[in-house]
Amino acid sequence: MSGAGKDRDSQMSQEADVQRRIVAVYGGCGEDRSLDDLATGLLERQRRSWRGLADSYAALEASRVREIRGDNWAVKVQFNPRRIVSSGARLDPESIRKRPCFLCLPQLPPEQEAILYRDAFLVLCNPAPIFPGHLTIVHRRHLPQSILENLDALLGLAADFGPRRVLFYNGPRCGASAPDHLHFQAAPAGLVPVEAEVLEPRNRVGVRRRKGVSLWRTAGLGRGILVIEGSSAASVASAFGEALAALDRLGPSDDEPMVNLLCTHTGSAWRLIVFPRRTLRPAAFYREDEGRLLVSPGAADMCGMVITPLEKDFLALDRGRIEGIFREVALDDSALGSLLEAM
Repeated sequence: MSGAGKDRDSQMSQEADVQRRIVAVYGGCGEDRSLDDLATGLLERQRRSWRGLADSYAALEASRVREIRGDNWAVKVQFNPRRIVSSGARLDPESIRKRPCFLCLPQLPPEQEAILYRDAFLVLCNPAPIFPGHLTIVHRRHLPQSILENLDALLGLAADFGPRRVLFYNGPRCGASAPDHLHFQAAPAGLVPVEAEVLEPRNRVGVRRRKGVSLWRTAGLGRGILVIEGSSAASVASAFGEALAALDRLGPSDDEPMVNLLCTHTGSAWRLIVFPRRTLRPAAFYREDEGRLLVSPGAADMCGMVITPLEKDFLALDRGRIEGIFREVALDDSALGSLLEAM
């Protein structure tokens, strides 16, 4: 068989696999059920039909959570051994190149089903959930993780899911365990402390209204956070593009500036919470002695849900260590002030 014939057969096989997995379709126009309702139904169905997912939810429900508080902030520390693979993943380019992509169809668990979203993404149940109702939304094609050209998709997902869910984005160099495959995550609203913290008047600094959006940065939350809010997706996207450009000027790189995002849609407006990053992991992650700390901050951690797959780390974390992690991996309030002035 010729190379072209093999490619054709492979495409047909993958398309058949997609169709086998799809249990619902969301096209965005005149739907009988909301995307949030479809996702709830998918989770209920998968917990019955997929033993591995049911076991993961049993483990999540039995997981231990501690709260650590600072002056104006709080984090929840979750002991979740099933996140060990994600937290400890090798993310250097050579390791990524050598391993098969676990978000591509051939590597998905055979039991995994999906909602086809606007013919471009598959909405999946995350097999190692951090939150109840934890979803991963993966592009059907193997495209690199990148936000600027895909922000419209994130904003669209937030609007289609509605106010009951929040969306997460991990940059390819700061939290994405599959930096080679475009994906987002979703969880029920109200589960991460930062959702409320960024709205507290005492935590808001430099509030300004410009070009159809409200912009502000936070102060006193242990890490610098930028908030962009607006009722026009185009205006929010434009402001975010300015923020990325300003970040690139602060630390020029050939790659996308390091950011984690939390995106919500209240029903009338989008709120984009931006966590600019300095580095992927704290220095303690790379230690080879008893001082090693297996904490690899992604969007959930930056939002105040810190994941620890090892019990010793779950017990060792305290206010000082949390503040130290944030200082290492995130920009501080002063740097965010400079960023806002540069926009």
